[in-house]
Amino acid sequence: MDVPTGKEFIFKMPNGTVVGRAKNLQELVNLVKTAPLDAVVFHAKGKHFSPWLSMAGKSSIANKLNSLSINNKTVRVALLRAIRSA
Repeated sequence: MDVPTGKEFIFKMPNGTVVGRAKNLQELVNLVKTAPLDAVVFHAKGKHFSPWLSMAGKSSIANKLNSLSINNKTVRVALLRAIRSA
């Protein structure tokens, strides 16, 4: 299910450059897989995914992501596992 217009997750690089937008969980998963690693790490370390997931009605996933420890080398796998296991 898509979030309302204007509530998309905006995937950004640390410098603010937009590299993608997600309006649903599948689009977020695709961006976690394909976005530049710097963008994934930026959002993971900043805990930006959880508030958006909660807003999108995915609180169980948001809670799992809050407890993840972020390692730059394994961040994509850890995020995808947490999303799939919820």
